[in-house]
Amino acid sequence: MSLPSAWEQVIATLKKYHRFTLGCHQHPDGDAIGSLLALGLSLEKVGKQVEMILPEGPPLTFYFLPGIQKTVRQPTFRPEVVISVDCAERARLELPEEIFAGEPLLVNIDHHISNDHFAQVNLVLPEASATGQIIFHLLEKGAFPLDAAIAGALYTAIATDTGFFRYSNTTGEILSMASRLVEEYELSPSEIAERVYEEKSFASVRLLGEVLSTLQVADNQRYSWMYMDQEMLRKYEVDIEEIENFVNYTNSIRGVEVGLFFKETKPGEVKISWRSKASVDVSRLAAHFGGGGHLRAAGCSVNGTLPAVMAEVLSFVHKYFEEN
Repeated sequence: MSLPSAWEQVIATLKKYHRFTLGCHQHPDGDAIGSLLALGLSLEKVGKQVEMILPEGPPLTFYFLPGIQKTVRQPTFRPEVVISVDCAERARLELPEEIFAGEPLLVNIDHHISNDHFAQVNLVLPEASATGQIIFHLLEKGAFPLDAAIAGALYTAIATDTGFFRYSNTTGEILSMASRLVEEYELSPSEIAERVYEEKSFASVRLLGEVLSTLQVADNQRYSWMYMDQEMLRKYEVDIEEIENFVNYTNSIRGVEVGLFFKETKPGEVKISWRSKASVDVSRLAAHFGGGGHLRAAGCSVNGTLPAVMAEVLSFVHKYFEEN
């Protein structure tokens, strides 16, 4: 008798148990938020007790999504099952430790190539364009309900992780999925794109101006970088999610193959966002510093001062291009 597939294990878990806690990675993006909401709202519709936990509260960018007000900062009950969505490592799962006191079953649903299969049940598909794509198939395979709110969350998940269908992970399947969601649930792609990408706070735009003034291109023209220090962040008091897409400017320069954005989010710690074009797998470069992610988009965190971290990482990148 063959073992059940990961799909069957997750679907059986969703049907068997009643109390669920859902979480995602730190500083959640559209795929994390959309996947969390879609799965949580669908489970609620079949009578499950569900808590979708965002300890820092939902990012302002995604306040427009129906159901976002149902997320909570702290748990109020002990779950039978904890589900991690769009999170590659247990250490990055942003949930209070007390949730695990009763030793709940841990389920890991993700598409990051660097995922280390940290749960008892792992549905990890690196070939998927977004975790939202996996959630969509999971709901369909398990005959769980979809409505306009769930569809909007799924569309936001897959649209944001494909750069609104501009990135290399945009496939025929993902376009077909988006088309189905739009047609069957009367979604407005233009409204979602506007709410996610075209509504910025004045402070974030001013901060972007300062960050762009630090932009540099290497002598070999193959990589570029910019940075944000603590002084800039204090000056403008911008929510951290509002700077997540700044890194895209580094990779938009003609001829540049890798772009980096160094963010000194707190003293002694620098977070680095990596972006690349078709020739470089930045998940492998970020992995050298303990990070990971996707072929074209990755991240890591390095302890040290901003100048020291920049010097170390840029030296590593320079050496990489010398050897490749």
